[in-house]
Amino acid sequence: MQARYDFPKTAPAVYKAMRALEEAVMQNPDLEKSLIHLIKIRASQINGCTFCVNMHLQEARADGLNAQQLDLLCVWREAQVFSARELAVIAWAEAITLVSQTGAPDEDYNAMRQFFTEAQIAGYTLATVAINGWNRLVLTARTVHPVDAPVTAAVAAA
Repeated sequence: MQARYDFPKTAPAVYKAMRALEEAVMQNPDLEKSLIHLIKIRASQINGCTFCVNMHLQEARADGLNAQQLDLLCVWREAQVFSARELAVIAWAEAITLVSQTGAPDEDYNAMRQFFTEAQIAGYTLATVAINGWNRLVLTARTVHPVDAPVTAAVAAA
């Protein structure tokens, strides 16, 4: 697969805005990093972004996330290894990622309300929006990154 374009060079202002959104999400003290990892991995799995799945799994492992949870995230509905809070976040991220199919159902939103403030829900929603944006940029630009190579900080920052 050949890359179509280099979006940081082609649209630098928009790329800078995407980076700012990512930074704001990651620096939000009201959001749990472990839950953001689950959001990023699950959305990337749904979107079929191999590079992003690989990168975010490596980041989650480096941050000490539960290996069994990471292994079973692709079958989270059947797995019995997630807390109710984690299930609510995963379901919400999936509903947002598949919003054209799900309509972001009240059931998933109400599950989030059981555990999180409105500000936290907005933050986790924006984390999902951000990773979906990154997935779409990587996939449509056909950015080529070898998956068998370790993700370095420099590649992850690109």
